[in-house]
Amino acid sequence: MTALKIIGIILLIFLLLGFLRLGAVVSFGEELRVRLRLGVLKLTVFPGKEKKPKKEKPPKEEKATEEEPKEKKPKKALSIPKPTLDDILDLLETALAALRATARRACRRTRIDPLDVTVTVGTYDPADTAVLFGALNAAVFALMPKVEETFDVPDPGIHLRIDYERELPMAVGTLGVSLRLGDLFAIAFTLILPLGKWFLRFKKAHKHDAPAHRAAPEKNTNDTEQKSA
Repeated sequence: MTALKIIGIILLIFLLLGFLRLGAVVSFGEELRVRLRLGVLKLTVFPGKEKKPKKEKPPKEEKATEEEPKEKKPKKALSIPKPTLDDILDLLETALAALRATARRACRRTRIDPLDVTVTVGTYDPADTAVLFGALNAAVFALMPKVEETFDVPDPGIHLRIDYERELPMAVGTLGVSLRLGDLFAIAFTLILPLGKWFLRFKKAHKHDAPAHRAAPEKNTNDTEQKSA
C-alpha cells in the first residue's frame, strides 16, 4: 500500500505540473521589457539588473619560474555525416507528420493574453501613409479571425491609428504567449519515436560515407622523390 501511495503522489504531482502554464510577456514601445512566466511566478529577463562595478584587485606578483604549458590532447570529433538537402527535407516532413494532431491540440491550448497593441501609421508622404493604413487594416481583418480560430485569444486588442505628421510608423503594446507544460511534454514524446526512426534511416543511408572530420592521408615524400629520380 505504501508503494501505491508513493506512485499516486508522484502521478498527482506530474498531473498538477502539466496544468502549469509556461510563457513570456513582451512589452514594447519606448522601452523593451521581456518577462518569463511559470504559473504565478514572473521573472524579468530583459532589461537585466545593473551590476555594481567590482573593486579592482591588486595584480598578483608573477612567479619567477615559468611553468611549461601542458599540451592539450585534441578532442575526438563525432563521426556524423553531413546531412544533405534531401535529408533535411525528410526530417521536416517526418516532424510535421508526427506533430500534425498534437500541434493542433497544442495550438488550441496556446493562450495569447494579453494582446494589446496600438500601431500608429505615419510616413514622409501623406499618400503613402493612407495606403499603408488601408493595407494594415485589411491585413488585420483578414488574419485575426484565423488567429482566434487557431489559438486561444480571450481579449484581442489591436488598434490602428493614423498620424500624417509622423515620419515613421510606431507600435506600442504588450503581447503574451503561454502554453501548458503538459502540451510541451506531449510534443516532445510525440517526436521521440519518429525522429529516432529518421536518425536510423539517416545513419544507414550514409553508412559508407567518409567522416567529415578526417583529413586526407599525407603523401609519402620519399616515394615522390624516387619517382622523380
